[in-house]
Amino acid sequence: MIKIGILIDKYHLENKVTEFLEYIKSKAEITIYIEESYLFNSSKFDFDEDLFFTKAKGELILAFIKLIEEESSIPIINSYKGTWLAINRFLNSVFLKKAGIPLAEFSLNPKGSDPPFRDFIIKNIIDQKNYKFKPIVNKVNGRLNVADERALNEVDKTDPKYNYLYYQKFIKSKWEYKIYGIGEEVFFYKQLPILVNPNKTESRKKIDDIPELKEYCYKAMEVMDLKLTSLDFLKSKDQFYLTDINCTPNFNYIKDGHKIVANYLLKQAKQ
Repeated sequence: MIKIGILIDKYHLENKVTEFLEYIKSKAEITIYIEESYLFNSSKFDFDEDLFFTKAKGELILAFIKLIEEESSIPIINSYKGTWLAINRFLNSVFLKKAGIPLAEFSLNPKGSDPPFRDFIIKNIIDQKNYKFKPIVNKVNGRLNVADERALNEVDKTDPKYNYLYYQKFIKSKWEYKIYGIGEEVFFYKQLPILVNPNKTESRKKIDDIPELKEYCYKAMEVMDLKLTSLDFLKSKDQFYLTDINCTPNFNYIKDGHKIVANYLLKQAKQ
């Protein structure tokens, strides 16, 4: 029987994977490694899984992924490289821009130093903890400034502490486009931007494929070494701009998403 190890934290285990686990446990032997439970017995380094699935992005999870990659040849979805790049906004912005994917302009600036664009949004540099976006919106001399409360806390000496802020040019868009990549499959949705409607799922609806965004999704997955991801795009005039990439997408928003992901993992484990 196929053996799959799931690297996960308590939040995702309790809130995001109930249907997924029920389905995949009927198809494979599952071992769950919970971050808050220290994952595993430190004396056991002989892994016999056919594949690992990462559904968390904490420090212990990252260390465990790296250990598995160094001590075995077992495939991991998503890899250490993919997970680390996805949670580091500045690094993934550099990688994705270099790959030719259109990004909203960005910069890394000390607190109090304005970025080189008029309207902006401030985001946390390392997007690691499970957290709901809490925007603080201000207009200063006609400039629109939006800040994530968490990012401001981090630069104000609340752990983790950074000396810089990640600034992203604010893109005014009627819709936010949410694109999910699961292996070779791509799923397309749109919703009202969070500043228009904080309940982001209330307006979410499935849309037809957009070839341009599909191409960007495949390119991002290749560059970032991600097999599962979600990407957020905004559209200004006729140009799409990538604003976020995620390595632990909530696939429950996709119809039968838990089965699609589970079947993809089973297929990869068999290979």
